[in-house]
Amino acid sequence: MDREELFELLDIEDASQFEYFENFADFAESDCAISDDAVYELMREVDMKTFAELCESYFYDVLESVPGDQIDVYNLLENIKRALIGLSEAAAKDEENACLKLADEFNRFRLWYAQESAVECRNLATDEVLTVPVRDALATSRLEKLEGGEYSYDFTGALEYELDEYIMTYADLVEE
Repeated sequence: MDREELFELLDIEDASQFEYFENFADFAESDCAISDDAVYELMREVDMKTFAELCESYFYDVLESVPGDQIDVYNLLENIKRALIGLSEAAAKDEENACLKLADEFNRFRLWYAQESAVECRNLATDEVLTVPVRDALATSRLEKLEGGEYSYDFTGALEYELDEYIMTYADLVEE
């Protein structure tokens, strides 16, 4: 998928319109093959303050869906959020290669979240087991809370996500 197709997927005409929760959610949850160049081009043009706010909001919503006994995946998602927000803040300050690192990290997250991760969801009533990506496991968890039903989740297969080191400055720590 190239830049124009990505913009069509996100229902925007240019990067300045990437300003709504739905834009971020559609981007993060897409299982389409999006080229690294298209992701970078969007990141280069989007307002980084807005991106950081959308990221914060999106991950708040995602973290609310994590089953209560799944501390490891909760912590992993929290760390991914911090990395993406930190990189977007660095990109806003025009730090060297920050936008490229953000695009790479976001695309890596997106692929892991919507396609490559493996979570076992067991329906406790039928004993049926489905292996799905994190995105779908969290959607099942949301539905479970709304519609009832009971599931057990095994996120062990999804915990293999290595975060690149991002060094925060002392000023960033004080600000947080």
